[in-house]
Amino acid sequence: MRILRSLSFGIGLAAMSLALGQSQSALAANAELRGEAMQAGFGRLAFTFDEPVTTRARVSNGVLVVGFSQPVKVDPSRISRELPAYVSLARVDPDGRGLRFALAKTYRANLLEAGDRAFIDLLPENWVGQLPGLPPEVLAELTKRLRLAESRARDTARAPAPEPKPLGFRSVRLPTLDRLMFNAPAEAQLTPRLDNGQLTLAFDQPLQLEAGKIRSLLPAGFTLESAGNEGGGTELVFSVPKERELRSFREDHGWTVDLAHPAAATALTLSALEAGTAARGSQPAAPPQAAAVQPKAAPASAAATPATPLAAPAAPAAPAPVAAPAAVDPAPRDIIVSSVANGDGGRLDFRFSRPTGAAAFAEPGLVTLVFDTRDTLDPDRLKGLLPAFIRDVTVTREAKITVLRLRTRSQQITRLSDDGASWSLSFGEKLGKPASALAPRRETDERGETVMAVPVPGMTGVHWLENRDGGAPMAVATALGPTRAVPKPYRFVEFGLPQTAHGIAISALADDVMVRAGTDEVEIARNGGLVVSLDADKPNEPEKKATDSAAAPLLDAQRWSSLRTDDVRARTQELLRDVADASRGRKSEARLALARFLVANEMLPEAAGPLNALLADDPAMRGNREALFLKGVIATQMHRHAEALKAFDAGPIKEEAEIGLWRALVEQRLGRNAPALAGFRRAETILDGYPPDLQAQFRPAMARAALAMQDTLVAERQIAHLAELSASLVPAEDLALLQAMLDDASGRPEAALNGYRALFEAVSRPVAAEAQLRAVRLARAEKRPELSVDEAAARLETVSAIWRGGEIEIEALAELGRIYAQQQRWRDAFQIARRANENFPDHPATRLLHDETAQRFEALFSDPDIEKLPRLEALALFYDFKEFLPVGRRGDEITRLLADRLVELDLLDQAGDILHYQMEKRLNGAARSTVAARLAMIRLMNRRPAEALQALVSTRLAELPGDVKRARLLLEAKALSDLSRTDQALDLLEGESGPEVDRLHADILWNGRRWREAGEALERILGESWRGEAPLGDGERGDAMRAAIAYAMSDEALSLDRLRTKFAGKMAQSPDARLFAFVTGASRASAADIREVARSAAGSDTMQDFLKAYRKRYPAFSSAVRDKPQADDADAPPPPRPGQG
Repeated sequence: MRILRSLSFGIGLAAMSLALGQSQSALAANAELRGEAMQAGFGRLAFTFDEPVTTRARVSNGVLVVGFSQPVKVDPSRISRELPAYVSLARVDPDGRGLRFALAKTYRANLLEAGDRAFIDLLPENWVGQLPGLPPEVLAELTKRLRLAESRARDTARAPAPEPKPLGFRSVRLPTLDRLMFNAPAEAQLTPRLDNGQLTLAFDQPLQLEAGKIRSLLPAGFTLESAGNEGGGTELVFSVPKERELRSFREDHGWTVDLAHPAAATALTLSALEAGTAARGSQPAAPPQAAAVQPKAAPASAAATPATPLAAPAAPAAPAPVAAPAAVDPAPRDIIVSSVANGDGGRLDFRFSRPTGAAAFAEPGLVTLVFDTRDTLDPDRLKGLLPAFIRDVTVTREAKITVLRLRTRSQQITRLSDDGASWSLSFGEKLGKPASALAPRRETDERGETVMAVPVPGMTGVHWLENRDGGAPMAVATALGPTRAVPKPYRFVEFGLPQTAHGIAISALADDVMVRAGTDEVEIARNGGLVVSLDADKPNEPEKKATDSAAAPLLDAQRWSSLRTDDVRARTQELLRDVADASRGRKSEARLALARFLVANEMLPEAAGPLNALLADDPAMRGNREALFLKGVIATQMHRHAEALKAFDAGPIKEEAEIGLWRALVEQRLGRNAPALAGFRRAETILDGYPPDLQAQFRPAMARAALAMQDTLVAERQIAHLAELSASLVPAEDLALLQAMLDDASGRPEAALNGYRALFEAVSRPVAAEAQLRAVRLARAEKRPELSVDEAAARLETVSAIWRGGEIEIEALAELGRIYAQQQRWRDAFQIARRANENFPDHPATRLLHDETAQRFEALFSDPDIEKLPRLEALALFYDFKEFLPVGRRGDEITRLLADRLVELDLLDQAGDILHYQMEKRLNGAARSTVAARLAMIRLMNRRPAEALQALVSTRLAELPGDVKRARLLLEAKALSDLSRTDQALDLLEGESGPEVDRLHADILWNGRRWREAGEALERILGESWRGEAPLGDGERGDAMRAAIAYAMSDEALSLDRLRTKFAGKMAQSPDARLFAFVTGASRASAADIREVARSAAGSDTMQDFLKAYRKRYPAFSSAVRDKPQADDADAPPPPRPGQG
């Protein structure tokens, strides 16, 4: 016995050593199964697992049942061949937790377990003597494992215990709470407990304590009662003021424990802060993290929230982009500060524990330093340093940065220089290192919008500062050394770049300016793009400016006008002959002259031929400015926008301002108004020199771009220029439309609406259509009574019918769809969106309209809004406009709601098909199993139990939520019952309980014609309802009738008498009194009489009762239930015959 006990202990140690450091098996263990007929006259099954598994074995009715403690993957197919005299058939349980062997004879099972192996011996029924033991090789292996485990245990016992790690401590008293901060190892866990003024803090590992230091740093009113290491952990017991609220949380450096005052929810005021500071007295100063500045204006709700500690870092004015992650030091360290005064200058030195990103910039009387560090800076160390230059210093902690604001006595020249892990701020003209210059550049992002980029090598992040003086929000980009600075200030419409001593500062003048951190680059952007013209003013490119100013214009107005002629054909033939007769050296020049003439006379396709031939045949002309320009002009005038932009991006002409003018025209046509307006404004002086016919093209586009960007001054100026042009070039109706649009953008809705109305019947169809569209938009936005919703819809219907193509049609369709949705004309609204998708699939307005329509579709079919629609109309809309069904889980939910609608209309086949498609094509995992339960319920309602069972079996999963598992089990039991597989249905319900289970149990017994058991189950459901004075409900009367009939059919006289004794009184007061008295009375002649009387009661379907109970218990996994009309007696199914079941 001692050997066996040691062996068992060794097996356990070996298993533990094998499992040490390994993760839990993902799904199932693997096992190898072998069979062998032993010479001693018995058969042996040998299991070898890849991890320890507990095994059980028993023999029942000639079947060996083997169970496992977890799912196991094993192949038993060879056993019948290896042990034919013992095993005839082997099967694996579906869940993998068991095996079943059909035994050829009657055998006894003897189980032997040895670590990751198990042996089952099949012994003859007449076996006598000692039971077989483990194979010798297995015992030898176990002995080896035992010795190895014991050796490891001895080594572990002899190994010295590791030294406890130190537990650091500091505290701070705040107006609303007292904070205890423990610098503990990262793996240490804390369990705090506060009971009637006694605070117990238990760490789960031994820690090195300095009780004296902890006592000296405790806040007033706190006492350390005891501290020590016991039971493998550390426990500290404090006496604290009563009526405190305990909170604790984990931080990077350890654990923080807050004891909030009872009045912690009161608003924090300056006087409270001062009082808290005075009360702290001689207590140690709080670390800078606890001195972080709060936002200037906090919401009232935030002030009343006791869970928000005072020391939480303040939120920046705008979200700061995340820089590349840096290594985090386990604990912040102190920043060492020193100063040097030298003649007419001075220097402040900041020494850090690691290289630190910094930024510095100066304003009148103020120098701001920003350090991207977790190290702490004590403000007291800065007091009295360089008094000749610094008047006072403010140190704040804002988010992840430390900010120093030095107020200087006079304007000083400042420089910031680095020296390894140190930064030095120099005052005066002779101190400090020279800085490399940082210069911004204008770029275009992936959306074609203008952004500003500033290269910053070594950047560590972008941070938003709090502005205490009420000025513009300020962002800074901190960087490592060497020193890099913005040498001069830059001022733009939306933002400014102040001069810096190191790094970058961005002053946001517009509310939506975004500053993003890239890879060694800061990107400044805005929704719709920035309006900047930096490239024309680059200080380091004087040669390029001189070249641009000296370059001849690409389109000379005088030559352009001279090329235009009334006799285009004759001049064209003359130029064509010149091309044909030209020598090889002159052919390119002749082709260029022909293309120039054709473009000036608006013969664009004809001009493309000689120009393309020119560029293809003469490589030298591929860099010719005029040829490349004409290629872009042809594409622009033919509205080939992508081709035009590609042509204007050619290297020799890409940076020219005149090319920017033509590029802006293309951008405006594409709806990119921000870069278009920037290009127009940059080249406006060039546009002033263009011929009138071209100005008539460009100025309306520039006005529209300006109006889109709310730049009414530019738009007004362009409209004034257009008014000076000839009426043949700028029709009066076009000018009037632009003026109405200007009134609209300038906040003069009445004048704008009158201007639009005057153009409703304009001769120009585009003007009339756009005027009606804009009038409808304005009237709806301003809620003007002059244009009713019906009139607006009629106007837009006319526009969408008579005008096809372009922005007008798509915008009219979008607005008309919104009006239809407002009028709840859902079919019309969806038809409009479908038309837009078909005609303008890639237009941004179409995508927006589609998204809006999909949201309306979702809202329309979401519960409970779906109840507002008639059922048939809702189904018709769903089937006709499925393309607006949201993608993903929300769309699947809407589909299931529609399936419920179909069920309510008794369209069970269609509802089942919808859920079947979702189950097979759209879902997987637990969601698929849940929908399968709803599908099974519908199949059962439709009298298709086999299909219901198939839906449940095909979606069976081992890991499902408990409610889903139980709901599916009930439905599977019901399906088995309807398939007359009564025993299997009852086996499924074994061990389950609840009202819905009792109801289903009775229903299964009733359908299986087990009358006595069905009567008893129904009587249990009725319970104590026979007591009291309350009458029986309809369901209770039906259960009482079915119980009585079941007892009568099984000739259970005693049970029938008991039921009559209980319910005769209450049933006598119900509509079923005579029927109940007849069934339970002794006057009936035979069971045939019961059969006639029970035709409507006993033969009634119990499906509805089960479904109602199931739906009440599991509404999330149920479909709708439609109450069927009461069937006539003639249509009732015949009752079961007596004696059946």
